[in-house]
Amino acid sequence: MLKVTKFGGSSMADAGQYRKVRDIILSDKERRVVIVSAAGKRFSGDHKITDLLYLCHAHIQYGVDCSQIFEMITTRYLQIRDELGLKVDLETDFAALKERLDHKAVSQDELASRGEYFSAKLMAAFLGFQFIDAADWIKFNVDGSVNKKASYAALRSMMKGKGIVIPGFYGTMPDGTIHTFSRGGSDITGSLAAAALDADVYENWTDV
Repeated sequence: MLKVTKFGGSSMADAGQYRKVRDIILSDKERRVVIVSAAGKRFSGDHKITDLLYLCHAHIQYGVDCSQIFEMITTRYLQIRDELGLKVDLETDFAALKERLDHKAVSQDELASRGEYFSAKLMAAFLGFQFIDAADWIKFNVDGSVNKKASYAALRSMMKGKGIVIPGFYGTMPDGTIHTFSRGGSDITGSLAAAALDADVYENWTDV
């Protein structure tokens, strides 16, 4: 049996939620493929990380400094990492991303995808699972549709038998650039992974 499980933003909002997710996954050894969203709201009035990333990109396009917003994003993930006692170097990734952002060298899609990317990095480390970047297996055609044959073959070749964590929401275009699904697209990533791996069950978890 193989179960593919997807967890939305509210399930990834803080360290306490990560612990809940880990308990759910480790309670069933068949849950070996995990898809995660970017960190969602922790409380009413809080910000979803993806919203902040889109806002950051809009600021840069209009020549407005987004350092404060970017710091909110980095702080969220570093807080989760430190509370869970993980040894994952996010600082290098964040510094490189900020530099590219300041030079307008990062697309809106790529920037928006980083919430899922960082969530998956942390969750993989927390579970002791392998991190597989969605950019390495979800292949889009030029028209934005998914090349299922190439995508499925790529993911199958990466499955080494142990558990894996995949960021939802994005893949790559034929030229290698990051392309996102529409909002809520992590559900699509989960269903593609389930189909690619002939999963017996696809579970779409929500914190509600």
